[in-house]
Amino acid sequence: MNPVFHLVYVSHASDSLSYTDIRNILNSSRKNNARDNISGVLILREGHFLQVLECDDEHKVRHLVNVIRNDDRNKNLKILIETQSERRLFGDWSMAFLDGDIEANTTKDLLEFFEVCLDSGINHKTLIMPLIRRFRAAAPNFQ
Repeated sequence: MNPVFHLVYVSHASDSLSYTDIRNILNSSRKNNARDNISGVLILREGHFLQVLECDDEHKVRHLVNVIRNDDRNKNLKILIETQSERRLFGDWSMAFLDGDIEANTTKDLLEFFEVCLDSGINHKTLIMPLIRRFRAAAPNFQ
């Protein structure tokens, strides 16, 4: 079994981003990720995208991140962590989505995950993956 490559990034959502844009992003992501065997979760909160992408083919994830980096619906993409593990965390979803601005979705795990990811002074490599695992274990029903 091949190791799974995980990449986590944060970016700023475009000021003009609409729910139609989000729906379009999700529709194309789900179709393309299913084709490429990429799984993950996209979280939108306070004008930021936070995304976890995973695949047993690192090149597919890196190519996708380059496509996302050039998409004008977000800006200032910053890769937070790149790591490998033995299994997927979001294997059930070609692209799950969580609107972190909806109160029902705002869990302690989500808030801590976002806080760590947006605080550039924290050592992400040691904190992010354990937070992702905790977030995933307590994950709400994704859309």
